[in-house]
Amino acid sequence: MIPDQFPDPEGLLLPEFPGTSSRPRVLVACEDESLAREIVSALVAARFADDADGLALKLNDETSQDAPSLADCEIVKTLSLLHSVSIHKFDVIFTAASLPDATAIDVLAYVRGTVPDMPVIVMGQTADVDLAAEAVRCGAVEFLLVTGHEMVTVPLAIEKAIAHRVLRRENEQLQESLSRSMSELAVTNRKLERSIRQLEVTARTDELTGLVNRRWLNLMLEGRWAEAQRHNLSVGFMMIDLDGFKRLNDTLGHQQGDEVLKAVGDMLRFACREIDVAARFGGDEFCVLLPHTDLDAACRVAARIVDVFHDRMSRLNLGSSCPGISIGVGHRDLSAPQTAEDLVRHADEAMYAAKTSGQQVMVKTMAGHTVGRVA
Repeated sequence: MIPDQFPDPEGLLLPEFPGTSSRPRVLVACEDESLAREIVSALVAARFADDADGLALKLNDETSQDAPSLADCEIVKTLSLLHSVSIHKFDVIFTAASLPDATAIDVLAYVRGTVPDMPVIVMGQTADVDLAAEAVRCGAVEFLLVTGHEMVTVPLAIEKAIAHRVLRRENEQLQESLSRSMSELAVTNRKLERSIRQLEVTARTDELTGLVNRRWLNLMLEGRWAEAQRHNLSVGFMMIDLDGFKRLNDTLGHQQGDEVLKAVGDMLRFACREIDVAARFGGDEFCVLLPHTDLDAACRVAARIVDVFHDRMSRLNLGSSCPGISIGVGHRDLSAPQTAEDLVRHADEAMYAAKTSGQQVMVKTMAGHTVGRVA
């Protein structure tokens, strides 16, 4: 039993509950002064089993003068008075099942909307048992029956409530940490994907001309050749050589030669179709893979390349050092290559025939000859 009067030194705080790291601050919402005193007495007994005289109590101006509250325990009688209290400063809230102006369900709704993680313990009589399930569904961490054993049940309920709040906060912190980690991982993955795409582009691209390089061309050629063989599709291949390019380098310098190679790369991207694969074969040699393309269409692409090439070269003002162009075309339907390597070789042979004959475009035939094509 709590003494009727206690000294009131400033700043006295409750000692720690077993298993807690700080003194819990308790708010009691209860009209029944005897029940409120039972809760306070249980707190006193739990903290001061041998030193009750040292406990300091204070009076809440809005409660009965006979209903004391501990230095970190406050008592209110109604929900309206609860609204005037800064409940965020408390660690646990006890509420009676019924208040003059509300039920425990109303108190739970108010607390959930104000301090969502605040643990609330509901206390009621046997007649309030029907309220227990609904209170728990509404967020109560405990429903205590008033049995006369509050000296035992109240401290245990507080420890449980505080542990529940600590675990909930730790879980929220873990969730936040996990969310941050997942967000950071997603950002890292996006950066990695961009880097991989950039590396893939770099790995298949000729740095000077921006066309695909020979390695990537070979991979594309193998795939397209296998497709053509499997489905009996047309496929062509074009070898392109710049005539007099060495003389241009010797006369105007390698920097000007590089400008010419860049212009050829731009020209091929412009002259070829989207389905075609233009590549730098090496040095001043270029090539174009022509999938799903009949012979006439391949020759039309070659003729367009010749026209665009001369137009681009004229803009560079190279004078007598302006290079020419020789194009050789190999085609699956005409020269009957047995392998992808044969297709490339046929185009190469046709290109050298063009260089020696003065023709700009030559096509490899099945009989092993090359014939010129009119642009």
